[in-house]
Amino acid sequence: MVCVRVMETRGFGRRCASALSCLALLCAHGAAFAQSTSDDLARRHFESGAAYLEESDYDNALQAFQKAYDLSKRPEILLNIATVHERKAELQPAIDALTQFLAVAPPGDEHIDAVKLRIQNLQKRLADEKANAPTPPATTTAPGATSATPVAPPPAAVSPAPPAQAAPPAHPSRLPAFIAFGVGGVAAGAAVITGIIAETDYNSAKSSCSPTCSDSQLSSGRAMALTSTILTGVAIVGVGVGVTLLLTSGPDPAQTSLAPRLHLAGAPGAARADATWRF
Repeated sequence: MVCVRVMETRGFGRRCASALSCLALLCAHGAAFAQSTSDDLARRHFESGAAYLEESDYDNALQAFQKAYDLSKRPEILLNIATVHERKAELQPAIDALTQFLAVAPPGDEHIDAVKLRIQNLQKRLADEKANAPTPPATTTAPGATSATPVAPPPAAVSPAPPAQAAPPAHPSRLPAFIAFGVGGVAAGAAVITGIIAETDYNSAKSSCSPTCSDSQLSSGRAMALTSTILTGVAIVGVGVGVTLLLTSGPDPAQTSLAPRLHLAGAPGAARADATWRF
């Protein structure tokens, strides 16, 4: 019985060893199969990224290269990622991808020196872009304000309008006043002359027929006296009207030459009066 048990124990050990060996072989084969599948998928993404890059479809190329790197973790794919960023003018992401390559690349990699020089060139370009970037205009906002209040532009300068020239003052005419003075002067002169004639006729009739003078003898003197009285009234009215018109009108230099010149002449039994205006 003892021998049988020993033989059974030894057979069980051999079966366990065989099972463990098979399990190890299956694990190794599965790991190799998984690695092969991952590399194959990464290669496909890499080839897609290269095709997109040739067509200048940088967004899809970047996504394909990033998936290829995530699947395979091959450092060389980071160089393609940096190239896509550089063509998109994204200098800082390109520098980050190249810096990541230096961190994961094995020592002695043939691309290390070229990558370092490439990083220096990109950093210089990035510094130049920042130096030449236009400075945004400063906006002043009140404390607590969410946005700057737009300031209205200053109003355009308006040239002052030339001052309006004042119209020359109208000079009232003195001609009516001078005409009234002329009429009054002529009437006054005629009144004086007729008064002299009336007095002369009266004295002549009185010396010839006094004290028994008839009305017919005195009628001529009386008519002249009445005419003198009427002319005297006309003279007074004319002078009054002329004075009134002269006081109510301003100076008119252009009309000063319109003053009449009055000429009076008298003789026993005759009288003459005239007035002239010079324009």
